[in-house]
Amino acid sequence: MNDKYFKNRIENSPLGSAGLKLLNAQEKLISQEYEIELLRIIAAQYKAFFFHNWDLGEKLQKQREENKDAIVGEFDGHGYASWRANAIFRTLEDMYDEGLITESEYRECKSI
Repeated sequence: MNDKYFKNRIENSPLGSAGLKLLNAQEKLISQEYEIELLRIIAAQYKAFFFHNWDLGEKLQKQREENKDAIVGEFDGHGYASWRANAIFRTLEDMYDEGLITESEYRECKSI
């Protein structure tokens, strides 16, 4: 039996199609959560640069780039990028928990 047969069986079955819809909805929700976290970091970065907090702005910029690398993954469809293999997606809270930003920097970022 091939994948096409199973795909048709799943799509035509009421339970299978509901499961596929649930998976698609979950995928959209997760991608929206990633996008929201990226936007939070961008907003905090712009705020830091606006108030001349260059060190915090550069930390957030580096993390933003690493987050994008983590989302893309090590193979982007054209070639392998070894630096993306070890990229870690971090939220502002993760950065604070791991000691990448201080408590005062975190409070400044959170007050957006």
